[in-house]
Amino acid sequence: MSSRQDALPVARPRPGTGDRVSRTLVELVPPFVVALVLLPVIIAYGRFWPWHPSTIDLQVYVYAVKDMLAGKDIFATTTPFWNLYFIYPPIAAILMWPLAFGPYAMWQVIWTGGLVWAQQSVLRRCGVPRGWKLALVGVAVVLAVEPIRTTLGYGQVNTLLMALVVADLLPDVPGERRRIPRGTLIGLAAAIKLTPALFVVFAFLIGRRRTAVTAIVSFLAFTAVGAMLLFKETLAFWGGLSGGNTRTASPLYTGNQSLLGVFFRLGDTSKVTTLAGLAFSAAVALVSVLVAAHWWRRGQQVFAVALVGLATCLASPLSWTHHYVWILPMAVAVVLPRVGRHPLPRWARGVAAFWVLWVCVCLPLAALPYGGGRERHFSFGQQLIANLGPALGVLLVAGLAWQLVSVSRSAVSAPVASG
Repeated sequence: MSSRQDALPVARPRPGTGDRVSRTLVELVPPFVVALVLLPVIIAYGRFWPWHPSTIDLQVYVYAVKDMLAGKDIFATTTPFWNLYFIYPPIAAILMWPLAFGPYAMWQVIWTGGLVWAQQSVLRRCGVPRGWKLALVGVAVVLAVEPIRTTLGYGQVNTLLMALVVADLLPDVPGERRRIPRGTLIGLAAAIKLTPALFVVFAFLIGRRRTAVTAIVSFLAFTAVGAMLLFKETLAFWGGLSGGNTRTASPLYTGNQSLLGVFFRLGDTSKVTTLAGLAFSAAVALVSVLVAAHWWRRGQQVFAVALVGLATCLASPLSWTHHYVWILPMAVAVVLPRVGRHPLPRWARGVAAFWVLWVCVCLPLAALPYGGGRERHFSFGQQLIANLGPALGVLLVAGLAWQLVSVSRSAVSAPVASG
């Protein structure tokens, strides 16, 4: 005869602090070591000995922060040799103030560690099994996913911003408790780089109104802090730089994989083409969010978040190849699909998988001449290579939208036909 105590479910013991630390180290150290070894060869002019990776965007941040603390205009800052400008909102420079202190090599290591942590956080929240499996997947990502690898090489912020957004939308564990209200991190990401603001619309559409409102408040609060501390620079940013003026490269450039870049390469750089490209980009972004919200409700949360993230790349006036870090959760959605009652259509998984492979290989920069207006003289084959990535994104969004409309029409007409 069994007792009542025997009938009760046995609670699994939660891992202790030591176990959690050990597991975290297992998951982070292998990809971090690989990233440090690979770092000097990702971007030109890096060298192994003495160890000096060419993290040219991190260099921009460091120079801008030092100029900010010296009372200089951060948007007038340029880096030696590369002559790159700081083009982020002032709040980004304010948040990066620690970069002004300590040796640059130290910050290269710390920044690389932060990017690897962000990458592993995204993989974990997207459903990649923890432990050694997550570590091995992380190593493969560093080696094979071009946007992740070059974000590491440049010392960029892309993976960090993606991790902030994903943390607000995909829980680490079911029933995850949060000290920071959901939406705060989306607002922070949007304050640093405007494109994540598209996730505010997405949050409204999936019924997370509190998350959306919190994101708006967070964005305004961080932007206001920037305005209070760097008022002239804030006016300068929102008066011009927020429109994508990098003062370095035209949207025509092959590395720009946005839809506006496609319009420029296939057409011209006139005002009419610019307005048409931006209007089409906005339409694609809107349809993407609507489609993503539909699939979120059908249980495909990872795919939905990835689709919105990639839509920000398609819609932004300038989206360099390393901005496409959102291909990472899309890869997880393709490789580890949530089948359930509402699986993704087979054709959609096929298009998404091809898009993932195309972005990872990055043929536009690997196989084509670029810069100096060479894009104006591309042959048909070169145009195909330069523009296929964004075209695949449009094909995926348009196909899913058409299928959604067709299903909706069938549902509406069914009662009429039966009557």
